[in-house]
Amino acid sequence: MQVYDGSQGEGGGAILRLVTALAIVKQEPLKIINIRKKRSKPGLRIQHLVGLRTLVNMCGGELEGDSLGSKQITFHPATKWNPNLKVYVSTAGSLGLILQSLQIAILGAKNNKFRVQFEGGATFGKWAPSISYIDHITWDIFRQLNFELKLSVLRHGFFPRGGAKVIADMCSPNNLLGLKFDSFEQPDQITVNSIASKHLQKAKVAERQSNAIQKALNKANIELLINSEYVDADNPGSGVILYSNLKNGNRIGGDFVGERKLSAEKVGFNAFNRYKTTITHQCTVDSFLTDQILPILALASSSSVFTTPKITNHTQTNINLLQDILDMEISIEKQKKGFKISIDV
Repeated sequence: MQVYDGSQGEGGGAILRLVTALAIVKQEPLKIINIRKKRSKPGLRIQHLVGLRTLVNMCGGELEGDSLGSKQITFHPATKWNPNLKVYVSTAGSLGLILQSLQIAILGAKNNKFRVQFEGGATFGKWAPSISYIDHITWDIFRQLNFELKLSVLRHGFFPRGGAKVIADMCSPNNLLGLKFDSFEQPDQITVNSIASKHLQKAKVAERQSNAIQKALNKANIELLINSEYVDADNPGSGVILYSNLKNGNRIGGDFVGERKLSAEKVGFNAFNRYKTTITHQCTVDSFLTDQILPILALASSSSVFTTPKITNHTQTNINLLQDILDMEISIEKQKKGFKISIDV
C-alpha cells in the first residue's frame, strides 16, 4: 500500500482529489496522512467527504477514516462500477472540484457511461473553477481528446446556501488522446456569459459585469458576443466567464465569482484580467486550467505539449505527484514569455 503525505506541495484538498482518483485508475490501495495540514482548518471538511464518498460509490471500493476533521484515510478501490450517481451537497461546496476527481477516476472504467446528478452545492465558488468554466473551457478541450462529456445546469447555486441542480454525463474513452497546443493564436472573438440571480436583476448586475469587460477591451479589434442572464437561486449571487474558441481547437478564457462588497464592475474586470494574462504572455493554456488538464494528459496514449503563463503551487504539486505515481516524465521549460510543459508518455 502506497502512503502519501497530504502536507506536501500546496498541502490542500487538491492532493486528496488527485491521489484518490488515480488510485481508481491504477486499482491500487493507498493511505493519505496529514490531510490538508497546511490549511487553517486541517483535515477533511464536508465538501471533501462528499467527493470521497462519491468516488467510493462510483467504483464500489472501501474507505476508512471518512469523518469530519480526519487527517488520515485508507482507500481500497474496486471495479464495481455504478453508472448512476446521486450526490447531495448540503453546503455551498464547489461542484467543479468534485468533478475534477470524477473526470480522472472514470478513466479507469474503459468505455463506461456515468450519469452524476448533483443536488446542492455551488456552480460558482471562490478558489474553484465554475461549472461554466468547466463546460466551455476544460471539457471543451477534453472532448477533442475522445472524452464524451456533457453538463446540464438545471439550477445555479451560490455561496452561502448553494442549492444547485446539475447533471453530468460522462463516458470514458477507450483511447484518450494527447494534445498539441504549443503555438499561440491571437483570438478574434470573445464570448461573455454573465450570470446573476434574479435577486440582483434590479441592480443590473449581469449587464454591469459584462459591460466592464467591454470597457476593458476598449478599442481592441475583437468581436464581442455577450449573453447576460438572470437565474433562479436560493440566495443572491453572480459570476462571469469569457472565452475564445480558436481555430486550432484551443480555448482561452477566464472567470470570476461575485462576492459581497465587490462591485459587479470589479467582478467583470477580474475575469477579463485572468483572460488577458494568457494572451499577454502569448500562451495557450491559462495557469488555472493547467493543473486541471495535467492528470488527464498524463493518462493519454500520446504525448502532449502546451504553454502557460505561470507554474502555480497546484501545478507543481500535480507534476510531482503524477511523475511519482505514474512513473513518467513531465518537463518544464522557461521561455521568454511563460513556460512550456511537455508530457512524454
